[in-house]
Amino acid sequence: MKTKGYENGLSAAKYLSTRRSFYFMFVGLLVFALYLYFFVGIDQIVQVAKGVNPVQYAIFYILAILAIVVGNFFWAASWRSALNTLSVKISMKNAFLYFWTGYFVDLVVPCETVCGEVTRLVLVHKETNESSGAIAAGGITNRIVAYVIVVIGLYSGAALLLLRSSVPTFILSFLVLILFGATLYFAVLLYLAFSANAASRIASIVLRLLRIVRPKKYRSSDLSPETKESLAAFYSSFQLFRGHPRYMVKPFVFMTLSFLINLLAYILVFFALGISSQSFAFFIIVYFIAGSITDVAASFSVGTLDILLASIFILYGLNPALSGITAALVRSVTFWFPLIFGYVVVQVVGAKKLLSPSPQKKAITASNNQLSTS
Repeated sequence: MKTKGYENGLSAAKYLSTRRSFYFMFVGLLVFALYLYFFVGIDQIVQVAKGVNPVQYAIFYILAILAIVVGNFFWAASWRSALNTLSVKISMKNAFLYFWTGYFVDLVVPCETVCGEVTRLVLVHKETNESSGAIAAGGITNRIVAYVIVVIGLYSGAALLLLRSSVPTFILSFLVLILFGATLYFAVLLYLAFSANAASRIASIVLRLLRIVRPKKYRSSDLSPETKESLAAFYSSFQLFRGHPRYMVKPFVFMTLSFLINLLAYILVFFALGISSQSFAFFIIVYFIAGSITDVAASFSVGTLDILLASIFILYGLNPALSGITAALVRSVTFWFPLIFGYVVVQVVGAKKLLSPSPQKKAITASNNQLSTS
């Protein structure tokens, strides 16, 4: 729960945005390009592209990108609402910036959204100097709200997909892994929320691992007083939500709006290509499967998920060329645009603010300067 070692809000993002992740993105794009070339055919893709209405495409594609931004705004609003309930106050502007910073990390590093949450925790702690335990509890509470929707959507999508007469084996394999992973992750979140000793046990395990990796730095086998204090705040914060379920209503409303608007982005991509015959159930399947794989695999999903989406589109009646183009456009809106937008937020819009020292650190530095000159 300690934030020591993360002196600025972007250090986690810079550390985690490794060259290896971008290398896998490049390899994934190459694999998808080879798939399109050998299994679809460039001539067929060009033929389909010529039949797209450019005006209709531009309008709906821009609307799809706007839907992603607005949908994620409501995600940030849900997170901010959970933090406000715990008396951790941040502005909506900063919540939005911090969300995109963490989201950028999540898209680059395959660590099941944990890295993004840690990045946001560091940023909020840096700004507010509030307890790391309370900030972590707000983030995990928001994740629980999100995963209630995700798990319901995934199992509904799986049931709808299995109603098809024939589903390829590799799609079923992916589906089983996704369902298992999502269920396990949701169970861990609930364990953290409802078990008084869950967070301390996990922290102890992490400390033991750190003692193995860096024995000189982590000599003590016991948790530090600061960590114990944060863990106490972590559990007491969950007690507030358990004792007053009404505090979950506002985050749940915001999160539901976020999922619905992000789902709309998928529908708008299909409209951009003139495809309007697919059912709502189809979009439920695509949305939750694509989102879950991206959460787990991050940069490693590039190529693999594109091919999986194209295969699902073929299963639902689209020709291979149109399926390949649609999969590429869906990923451009739901992965590549957030990746680029998040990078811009980190490097340009929020860099100066996020890297500046907190008011508390400024005061300490000023006091030390005065002592040194006196």
